[in-house]
Amino acid sequence: MKAKITIIILLISLQLNAGWEPFSPEGIDANRIIFYIDNTFHWAVCHNGGLYLYDLNNQTWTNYPSTLPVVDAERLDGENILVILNQGSNSDGIYSFDPGTGEYSVIEWFDTPNFILFDNEINRYFVGYRHGLVYSDDGLTWDSYSNFNNMNIVDMDIFGNHYVVSQIDNLYNIYYSDDAGVNWQTASNTPMISDLEFDYTGKLYGIFPDESWSSGLWSSNDFGENWNVEFWSVNMTCVGFDAVQDVFIGWQQSLPGSDEGIARWDSVNQNLTFFNQGLPDLMINQITYNPAMSAMALFCCTQNGAYINYDYVGIPDKTLERIEYLEVYPNPTAEVINIRFSVKGETACISIYSSEGKLIEQHYPPLSSGIMQFDCSDFVSGIYYIVMKGDHSQNVRKIIKQ
Repeated sequence: MKAKITIIILLISLQLNAGWEPFSPEGIDANRIIFYIDNTFHWAVCHNGGLYLYDLNNQTWTNYPSTLPVVDAERLDGENILVILNQGSNSDGIYSFDPGTGEYSVIEWFDTPNFILFDNEINRYFVGYRHGLVYSDDGLTWDSYSNFNNMNIVDMDIFGNHYVVSQIDNLYNIYYSDDAGVNWQTASNTPMISDLEFDYTGKLYGIFPDESWSSGLWSSNDFGENWNVEFWSVNMTCVGFDAVQDVFIGWQQSLPGSDEGIARWDSVNQNLTFFNQGLPDLMINQITYNPAMSAMALFCCTQNGAYINYDYVGIPDKTLERIEYLEVYPNPTAEVINIRFSVKGETACISIYSSEGKLIEQHYPPLSSGIMQFDCSDFVSGIYYIVMKGDHSQNVRKIIKQ
């Protein structure tokens, strides 16, 4: 499941000038950023010339060139990394990459693979490619979904048991499953979607690309079955979220006067706020955030490299404050989590998420302050996050289940 959970403490002072700074080495056509991709907690940037790995300990980048563009990557076994290479050639396919040797080893050939996705709940990988959708439970042996044979599957996203995939070739369709891929149905008013992203509430967003009367941002409130347009705009490339689940859109560089670069979409007020300062290249390939960072930051991939922005939250029409009080104890814990809170009279929601972003429990306390208790004795040992959200504020605490 892609990470879509707010797990960053938010208390950022207003700054009216947003600016992007280089994150990866510049001059690369960056496709994807993936965080903590192996046991040494490398961050990875997939680019058209190979794979860049960022070492958090010494804050250095190492490039591992490949003969084909690296389109996407996922954690494999902690030591090796699963990557897909795509140049529309006979060498396209799924590869394993060994950072120790710098070698790429083919696992299976697939014509023009578009993405790789991992479902944390069932430990299964998915790859969409020019002629279908394949899956694997170990990253090494792959089987296909016969439903999608000879279809160009360009993207997929997962929310719990809800799977949604997009087909674009001579036809375009959206297919959805409410039982983790056992049964599939076709959306009733299918738009052409090149990028699918669930937010943490289960609302699904999609990009209708190119230059047509239907181009723009679309969304579905029922896991892909029905779609509605959010707003019209041409040459969109991607949709992504930040730590508070604000929606951000990326474009290709287009004609003067057209939308370009990166903008935040405010669905309530129906407006876009652009954040292009510091970006030398407005060809946007991906927008994302790192849910484990202790600071508010937005990342993007462009055709000139990957960039980071710490200042974009300085938006005068939306100020997110810290919850007045949030305490979690004991921590670490083996059986019970006590949550003491106060939210300044707001309506509050308390959620518990796994480190992979899976919603474990969610409650709405009847009072604006007090103590709640969760029984976590059945939780698997590991890291979890307590997220408390009010009408205009939120906060988070990390807990360790022993």
